[in-house]
Amino acid sequence: MSDADHRVIGKQLELFHFDETAPGMPYWLPKGLRLFNELINFWRADHDERGYQEIATPLVNEKRLWEISGHWEHYRDNMFVIPVSEHVTYALKAMNCPNAMVVFNLRPRSYRELPLRFSDCDPLHRHEASGALHGLMRVQKFQQDDAHIFLAPAQIEQECDSILAIAAHFYGLFAMKYRFRLGTRPAQGFIGDIETWDRAEEALQRVLDKHVGNGKYVVGKGEGAFYGPKIDILIDDALGREWQLGTVQLDFQLPGPDRFNCRYIDRDSVLKHPVVIHRAIYGSLERFIGILIEHCRGAFPVWLSPVQAKIIPIADRHIAYAEDVARKLRAARLRVELDDSSERMNNKIRRAQMEKVPYMLVVGDREVERNQVAVRLRSEENLGAMSVEDFLLRACKVVAEKSGI
Repeated sequence: MSDADHRVIGKQLELFHFDETAPGMPYWLPKGLRLFNELINFWRADHDERGYQEIATPLVNEKRLWEISGHWEHYRDNMFVIPVSEHVTYALKAMNCPNAMVVFNLRPRSYRELPLRFSDCDPLHRHEASGALHGLMRVQKFQQDDAHIFLAPAQIEQECDSILAIAAHFYGLFAMKYRFRLGTRPAQGFIGDIETWDRAEEALQRVLDKHVGNGKYVVGKGEGAFYGPKIDILIDDALGREWQLGTVQLDFQLPGPDRFNCRYIDRDSVLKHPVVIHRAIYGSLERFIGILIEHCRGAFPVWLSPVQAKIIPIADRHIAYAEDVARKLRAARLRVELDDSSERMNNKIRRAQMEKVPYMLVVGDREVERNQVAVRLRSEENLGAMSVEDFLLRACKVVAEKSGI
């Protein structure tokens, strides 16, 4: 494996682990889980401001739900199926969409509620062939920053515009270059009529033509979902292999009369069926993190780094002061570690650099006397001594702005 491979870097930085007793199901270690949770926290805060409402739904559902949605017919081989008795069969949730339809149908809905945006970050399980598994890029247990948006047909293009703007914002934070693919109707195994499919494909094509220009995206013939066409966000890993991350899927079928029969009262007091956009921005958090690890070579932006600052006392007599500095930084909600090992200072600094820690705060006699810290960056730049308060102002500003060091 290449040194740039996320599996190599992930092991070096103690982010995640795969065990033969759970193929394709990552163990998130403490530092990796911090990274994972920060991505979700950012997603959650951003989407709260955009009017999304987060839900959580059962991870195991009776097969009847999957029969209604069509997944039992079209996706059963990729699901973990649990026979409970002769007449009862469950399956681990492989996608969130049927559950979102159940939530929509809990009470009467009005056109005034549309677009109604339900977001969901539940764990999902999909059965993959053992030879297809590849680190975090292809797993059997994963989480998506999922959302299902119920809307009127006239709202489709405006909502897709908003979704692609979210994608530009999220990927722009990491300076990730991506491209789009339009997935069209499969040759067989799709549900619904061709006329409706054509309308849906034309709508997504207009969105892409407006955002990136005609001919500046890939058309994946037959690569749509069985219930509708989709726009996929594509990105390359460190070895130039292509992976799909986010997706925008346009669905006239699942909320329709032949499936979940979702309805709302329109402004003319007539019951109508909404359209649903299935969408994710990160896509699989696992795959996104794998791509991000390789993109950053493990040197994550400060706001996302599992450890943002490491405090390095030069000698044992400086540990008490270092602990006091650590308390102040933690009170400001910075993620801090204290290296109180007996190793020499240069070795501690080298280890922190190998761990890709953004800030190293060295403290010795002078720093203790002046209530300061000597600040070094993982890039090996030396910022010199500054007060603890000045460092906090600098670091907290960088974290708040989601910028670099």
